[in-house]
Amino acid sequence: MDTGLTISMEQKHPVLPLLLKEVDTIPLDFHVSGGEGFIDLFMCGRVAEKITGLVEGFHPERRGDCLILSIPAEEMKTATSIMDEISEVSSQVRTGLYLRGSGVYIDYRVHSSAADNVTRIVGRIIGMGNRIRVSDLGPSPGGIAAIDSVDSRIHLGVVSYEADILEETGLPLDRDFYMEYNFNRQEEKGFRALAYDGDGFSVRHLRSRFLDDVHRLSLERRIPKAAILARTLEGRYMSSTFVPFSMMDDQLSVLYSASEKHPDAKFRLVAVRSYDRSVWGWV
Repeated sequence: MDTGLTISMEQKHPVLPLLLKEVDTIPLDFHVSGGEGFIDLFMCGRVAEKITGLVEGFHPERRGDCLILSIPAEEMKTATSIMDEISEVSSQVRTGLYLRGSGVYIDYRVHSSAADNVTRIVGRIIGMGNRIRVSDLGPSPGGIAAIDSVDSRIHLGVVSYEADILEETGLPLDRDFYMEYNFNRQEEKGFRALAYDGDGFSVRHLRSRFLDDVHRLSLERRIPKAAILARTLEGRYMSSTFVPFSMMDDQLSVLYSASEKHPDAKFRLVAVRSYDRSVWGWV
């Protein structure tokens, strides 16, 4: 994906001025509860220690050394149609969600073949006034740089595993793929993934009862993901999930719970590691 696109919108809440006195950038995720949308702010390690006293009155959730603070996402309603339209572009992946200043920023990587779609979407954004802005559009430094950027905001860990689900996924068995996807885009045909092989990239869909349950349990535990990278190799499905380092235990619990329900998947844990550049030697 050779083009970077970032959109942003203002977010208001009484706690934000307090947080932004101490923290420049805060990773976030979205979830829906009772039909209402919420933004989950993730503050871990030393950041959590710094702001614990400031946010106690807003009832944050403690998860390991992280504080998770949920606030209503009223302003996000304006951006929903734009986010949905971007998600319909087949050759894109969402790579970042964070609060900076009083703005919510959403980073994407898009293939240049989708330039007509991007141009149309930007035109729609401009027509909406200042409620949503295009903060950045141009050549992308690549997927590794995108992961590094997320890691600079919240330290990541990597959980890698193998599973015997390849035949169920619907992927061709006569070639090997390297794929990137996330659980944000599940369609009737499965999870949309960008698959790379020696001939370039294509859009594929992964179908798997095991992956369905991993997705469901991840949503229940509200585990944000920086990326999911997967590959097929000699008939095996191998996956590496990038999550906040403090939530690797949660991710492991999800995988073991799914494996208990689907023993035929023959889940095998491969690696649980703190993220650094060395992981690209084996992911």
